[in-house]
Amino acid sequence: MGTKYLKRFFKPKSIVVFGASEKPGSMGGIVVHNLLDSKFPGLLMCINPEGYDNVYGVPCYKSISDLPEMPDLAIICSPPGTVSDIIRKLGAHSVKAAMILTGGLSITTNLEASTLSESVKEAAKPYGIRILGPDCMGMLVPGSSMNASYSHMNIQKGKVAYIGQSGMLGTAMIDWASGQEIGFSHFLTLGGGVDVDLSSVIDYVSKDQYTHSILLQLVSVSGSARNFISALRAASRNKLVLVLKSGVFSDGVVQKSRTPGIPDEDIVYDAALRRAGVVRVGTSDQLFNALETLSRMKPLRGERLAIVCNGMGPNALATDRLLKTGGKLARLSQETIAALVPVLPAGWNEKNPVDLCADATPERFAKVTEILSKDKEVDVILTIHAPTHSAPSFETADELIKVVRKSPRNILTCWMGRATAIAARNHCNSANVATFITPEEAVDAFMYMVEYRRNQEVMRQTPASYIEQNTQNHQKAKKIIADAMAVPRNYLKHSEACSLLDLYDIPVQNSYYADDIDGVVELAKEVGGPVAVKALHQKNIYPFSYDDQLFQRRDLVQDLNSPSDVRYATNKLAYGVSERMGEEASMGFCVQQMKRGFQSLQINVGVSRDPTFGPVIVFGMGGFTVDVLADRHVMLPPMNKALAKELVKSSRVYKIIKEHSFQPERDMEQLTDMILKLSEMVVDLPHLKGLEINPLLLNKLGILAVDVAVSIGEKSELAISPYPGDLEERIALKRSGRPAVVRPIRGEDEPRHLEFYNKLSPESIRMRYFYSRGVPSHQELASWTQIDYDREMAFIVSAPSLDGKGPETLGVVRVVTDPDNIKSEFSIVIRDDLQGEGLGVILMRKAIDYCRSQHTLMIEGSTLPTNKGMQGLAMKLGFTNTFNMEEEVVDMKMMLNEPVEDWQFTRLQP
Repeated sequence: MGTKYLKRFFKPKSIVVFGASEKPGSMGGIVVHNLLDSKFPGLLMCINPEGYDNVYGVPCYKSISDLPEMPDLAIICSPPGTVSDIIRKLGAHSVKAAMILTGGLSITTNLEASTLSESVKEAAKPYGIRILGPDCMGMLVPGSSMNASYSHMNIQKGKVAYIGQSGMLGTAMIDWASGQEIGFSHFLTLGGGVDVDLSSVIDYVSKDQYTHSILLQLVSVSGSARNFISALRAASRNKLVLVLKSGVFSDGVVQKSRTPGIPDEDIVYDAALRRAGVVRVGTSDQLFNALETLSRMKPLRGERLAIVCNGMGPNALATDRLLKTGGKLARLSQETIAALVPVLPAGWNEKNPVDLCADATPERFAKVTEILSKDKEVDVILTIHAPTHSAPSFETADELIKVVRKSPRNILTCWMGRATAIAARNHCNSANVATFITPEEAVDAFMYMVEYRRNQEVMRQTPASYIEQNTQNHQKAKKIIADAMAVPRNYLKHSEACSLLDLYDIPVQNSYYADDIDGVVELAKEVGGPVAVKALHQKNIYPFSYDDQLFQRRDLVQDLNSPSDVRYATNKLAYGVSERMGEEASMGFCVQQMKRGFQSLQINVGVSRDPTFGPVIVFGMGGFTVDVLADRHVMLPPMNKALAKELVKSSRVYKIIKEHSFQPERDMEQLTDMILKLSEMVVDLPHLKGLEINPLLLNKLGILAVDVAVSIGEKSELAISPYPGDLEERIALKRSGRPAVVRPIRGEDEPRHLEFYNKLSPESIRMRYFYSRGVPSHQELASWTQIDYDREMAFIVSAPSLDGKGPETLGVVRVVTDPDNIKSEFSIVIRDDLQGEGLGVILMRKAIDYCRSQHTLMIEGSTLPTNKGMQGLAMKLGFTNTFNMEEEVVDMKMMLNEPVEDWQFTRLQP
């Protein structure tokens, strides 16, 4: 439902609290007390049917109709049975935001909570009222002087937003942060999340200029996984986002994975969070340390860490942790080494980590840290202190703080010990210097920043050139699935599954089929050489069909040479299947020629469907004699080559290829190409439920799918919006007749987009960006081309270049829509040498039609008063142009769809 009315939660001008009293333990009373204590500047009111005159001096009324005015926000702390009726009355009085704290300590069973949630949802539906909760702790926003929660204490103002799903973990975080003198920009927990969900809050908070990073405490994702991933991806492009994900419990037991072929749902969550560009922490301790880092570190300029301590023992602990977690030790420059020689004792090894020796003084700590902070080869410094007579903790902290305040580098501190270390830590906290108890904690916190940086780099990698799809073959694949569903069947026959792979150019072993044992013997004679025979039945026809030991259900015999061997083995195979499942379960036999002698690596690869995040690509070691789940790695489609390579590198397969392959680059190329074909398959075939290739052989001849199983079912939605190929349109330029295509932009367009930009005149750049600017960086180009199609759209006109060197970009129009789909802002630029070819009209009409089809209410844009061409084009297309005196621009607006709800009318107001 987007961010509509969320401002009333975060910046209300008036609040009413239901169920407030001055009785001990009254949740409503605690909320009122907290609001007063935080000096909330707006109007406060209470409602309690008991008929109190006031609650802690706040006027109290018996019912909603008695209020002097309707509030922006209602906070409900009444008994569970009254909540739904209160919501109906609020809706009838046009109150649009309600926060339900009821449930936190009073509701003890899942059944009661579920019933409350459903009734609240039904009560709110007719009125469009936004609900936060039930069972939430409330909300704290220091910037609005608002503590609207049952928290036992207020929070300080800071730059980190905390969004949680557990109220009790939230109060613990507040207590810890207060002790560390760490503040927040926003702090809230969502509770039941019947309406206002993670996606909406992330969207709202990520647009706050005072919020630099986001901490997300996550139990599970409800609602649209695509909205969740989309919101996280958008937020992580501009802010560091860390997530603490805990397991899901039901009746005291951790729920098992509901995703076929994946042993633990955490694997899928990991894949989803990595794809969103965020960093996951594993424990509450790590979350606290992450908050320390987020609150007090500057943006990371690089990954090279210098470590300083007055002893090699702590240095060794930090270095071991850094290297084990994939970090990088800085290599000190010769200038830095020369500067350190007169400061350090004789015999110093001139290497990082730097040992100050046990006789180090506070001045030596400070001087060495200062010298390291000037080294261009050093990005971050970790200074570790073990208490000694020569370097008392507090005095050393005092000297280091002076250095930190002057340094542009990030400097982390670690004060080991307790008795004397506490004062040093408190001193650093007060000075806003990141400080940790152990070297390992400090390194882990640093590595969160590094992981975020690396995730962002992976997200912004320029994909390889786009490969045109075999549309004709893909249509045949769709027919195979449609025919099977028409039977109806929820699986593909083995022959159909092999045909499906072949249509996507995945090499597959030749297979032959027989209904009985005599047929198998005859086929074996025709195939020749040693053969393998597999019994097909109702269990192994489905993907990810494993026995109790997590081995795949084989029902397979191999290396059969003579007809008598084939007959005997097949008889035994058929008898075993019949004994276990009955004769009616048999579905015939598959005969294949054996592929021995190539030293093949066996791989398991395929597609599964997660109930939360939809289709996922699975990859790892394969074969019938191994536990394939022991090396299971996943990634969310759609994928590009860089992501496919990351998936392969995460598995044991990559280590074996790197150590034993004679052609590792070729092997990686073939595996990544095959994964991309599976990704295409997932996008093309929404009814594809599961697919497992096991084994996929990799040897000196290439790759070969030996066995495959496919299941089909209801349509599914990808968690990440795929490339909308249906929006492509072929055109001819107006003046020259040159053929071209109008299509959505792709990540692969980055190089051509840079060429396009370089061909724009300085005047065109000024007209587009309202100022003169230089050549865009890779990061900017990646954000322009690797877009989230759920949030924005960019159409380009692409045509074969006249010099025959491939396609080139002629023009681009971009539309960015707000989360509530009210307004979409457009921008357009055409190459100077192509003016008069009608590209402006073509691109603008494409953008207008697209926004209208998405039910966006208005499209708007701004241009400089001197840009008469753009103003004329807008008027020609039906825009209304008005001069904006405040911004000194011309605003161009066009209504596309009529608003139907009150909040939509309000949002459209100037």
